[in-house]
Amino acid sequence: MNNVAAKGHRAFYVKLKMLLQTVALPIVVYILMEILARTLSGKGVLSSSADVKNLLRTLILTFCFALALNANFPLGRMDLSAGAQLYMGCIIGGNIAIQLGLGGTGVLIFSMIVGSISGMVVGTAFVTLRILPMVLGLGMTLIFETISFSAFNQQGLMLYGKKGMDVLSDTGYILIFAAIMIIAVTYFFSFSTFGFRRKAIQGSQRLASDFGINIYWNCIQCYLIAGALFAASGVFKTAYQGALIPVLGMSSNGAVFTYMFPMMIGIWVGSFTNSPVLGIFIGSVSLSIFRIGLTKIGLDETWQSLVVFFLWLFFMVYRFNSPKIAYHKKRKARIAEAIIAEQELDAALAGKGA
Repeated sequence: MNNVAAKGHRAFYVKLKMLLQTVALPIVVYILMEILARTLSGKGVLSSSADVKNLLRTLILTFCFALALNANFPLGRMDLSAGAQLYMGCIIGGNIAIQLGLGGTGVLIFSMIVGSISGMVVGTAFVTLRILPMVLGLGMTLIFETISFSAFNQQGLMLYGKKGMDVLSDTGYILIFAAIMIIAVTYFFSFSTFGFRRKAIQGSQRLASDFGINIYWNCIQCYLIAGALFAASGVFKTAYQGALIPVLGMSSNGAVFTYMFPMMIGIWVGSFTNSPVLGIFIGSVSLSIFRIGLTKIGLDETWQSLVVFFLWLFFMVYRFNSPKIAYHKKRKARIAEAIIAEQELDAALAGKGA
């Protein structure tokens, strides 16, 4: 009975430790940025309701994009057409919804539909042509950027001043959508048949194929889900900026590298609770707080990007060398234990000799 109780207490403390490790990052980031912002500018990071609203806007577009990248990245597929899929979904789907008078929710749904179709096209091309994902992404980027640029008289997507678009900036709406995304994507990636097969493919494509899993259809599904999430991120970005101007010359690729950092943080944080989706949400919150803090300090967008990319580099260096760091810590601890044991043995022998 005591053993059962001890195991129960041990399991509780392990879960509590995992929870604290998960939520610690945004809390630490907020405290550091709050101290820095008040010291340098005299204002807090979240000193008004407008700051909270900006935080949520930044959070939802960062979360959706990072979540979309995570659909393919752990399986070795880096999709450089992500930004172009965002433009395709928002410009084509969003304008169709506006013409039909469907409001903000309609723009979001239609954009996600067109975005998922764009992702499905990329996924189908990948499994058919069998070329490197990055090379394919560059080619699809040029195609999608050209289509989105030429559509609707090259006007892009304009949400500012349009009826029914205020809902996309509403705090409650953003929180509800984020909760839906966390629940839905967690289910698809962790508890559905698709998710189980995806995990098997992530472990070994050859073994998964030998056990009868259709790795090609699963790949297309990953691209489809990613395309919908890219488009959702673009809608909230457009609602925040007021308009989405089409681009050419692979200019949309910058978004991939901007939002890869919160995805990498999320995978690391998610390893504490075995929940990458929750980890990516925590990573997105942390990076959003950090960016707002940099804004409060007075850094412009260029300097903010420079600081974030330097942090990303430092984080990746740490992650790649963490096994070596852990090994040296364990080795140092073993050496210390050996020295203590040797000292105790010498003391015991000295006592017997006396």
